[in-house]
Amino acid sequence: QIAWIDENLGEGEPGRSRINRHIMLVYRWPLQVYFMGTRDRWLGEPEEIVDGFFADRLARAQFVPDWRNSGLKLRHWLINAFCFYLRELKRARQRNAHEDLSPAAEPVVGPADLHEMDRAYVASLVREAMLEAERQCQAAGLGTHWQVFAIHFVQGRPYDQFVDDLGIDAARAVVMARTAKKKFQTALRDLVSHDSTSTDIDAEIRALLEGHR
Repeated sequence: QIAWIDENLGEGEPGRSRINRHIMLVYRWPLQVYFMGTRDRWLGEPEEIVDGFFADRLARAQFVPDWRNSGLKLRHWLINAFCFYLRELKRARQRNAHEDLSPAAEPVVGPADLHEMDRAYVASLVREAMLEAERQCQAAGLGTHWQVFAIHFVQGRPYDQFVDDLGIDAARAVVMARTAKKKFQTALRDLVSHDSTSTDIDAEIRALLEGHR
């Protein structure tokens, strides 16, 4: 199957706008987390810096196609581009202040940087997948199914502690939670597929989870 991003790239400007919205939705917080761990925090507020990066890079028509040709995971492409953006900001500040303009070193992203980015990325993915799965459940009239799923899997409460309050029995609750869980898993797989150039999305999810237990 053609990847979601490739499909949208083929639709011109409307498709590129959808891709940009997805990138800003999923990656804004992970990039803010990364920025707060750098020596460049003096450049500004995390929200302001990341939004400036998105405004600059996502306005470039070739930004996403260049990623597709790179073979990198999208989040790793973004963090590399973000590092270059931070260097550009620092150079601009130097010019404005008439400071020393000696050549700056190429930005380097180390394993620790990628690990922190990935941790925030996983949290962002789970949050967005849960929001999407809840939206789908509510739209399909399965609001109670989602409630059962959230209480059992998110809050960690056994079924027999809360099913009476919902007017269902434990056996029914298990089935309802399974339905909502499938919607969550599908939403999560869709989000992961947007980031990766790999066709083995289940392997991508396992690698993410194993790296952040």
